[in-house]
Amino acid sequence: MFRISSLCLCLFASLAVADDSSSKRLTVAQKNGWATYEKDLKAKEDAVNKACGTALKSSYDKASYPAFDPLKDRTQSACQAAVGTVVEVCRTAEGKASVKETLTKTVCRLSTEGTRVSVDAGVLVIHIDPDKSTIVGKQPGGYSWKSALEEVL
Repeated sequence: MFRISSLCLCLFASLAVADDSSSKRLTVAQKNGWATYEKDLKAKEDAVNKACGTALKSSYDKASYPAFDPLKDRTQSACQAAVGTVVEVCRTAEGKASVKETLTKTVCRLSTEGTRVSVDAGVLVIHIDPDKSTIVGKQPGGYSWKSALEEVL
């Protein structure tokens, strides 16, 4: 009797595991998520390069997204907004000159330490924390993408 109940328990457990794995099937949105994100970011990149006279490349730091799911992710619009705001910085001669001299690339990175921007070796890193969406800078208080960008450029 013990062997039969153990066998049944093992059978039910294996069915539950098999059923669980089938529920983890990726949707088309999930499979195409990065391609869609990158296509939309490319449009912002093109606008920046036109306005600033640059050849910046933009990307996502995919390694910083441990469990990427485009159906749940809330960072795409923030990334696009930040990159797109570089156009606004280039509306002044000083801003345009700074972008041209300072930046070669923009990278959006998932963060758990706040939403902010930084520049490292010509790379504008856009740190996006979905749980702390207020943009922070060097001074206390909330920033706009433009004010945060101007502070690091």
